[in-house]
Amino acid sequence: MLRRLVLLILSLVIYAWVFEWLGFPLSTSLLTISIALLFGATPIAAIISGPVLGITLFYAFDKLLDVTLPIGNLFN
Repeated sequence: MLRRLVLLILSLVIYAWVFEWLGFPLSTSLLTISIALLFGATPIAAIISGPVLGITLFYAFDKLLDVTLPIGNLFN
């Protein structure tokens, strides 16, 4: 249990660190994949749900709610 908590905190710290560089969709996808694997999801489910969640949330915030989120310096 302690190992999972440490890995979760480490994942969130890395997410905050790379958020502007990788952008919201990619960093959220990677965070979702890591958390899904951490809590026992199958690798296929994690790899599919990560990008789906990252892209869906980006679209929802950017287009529907008009909240500006970074695309990422990597893609500019």
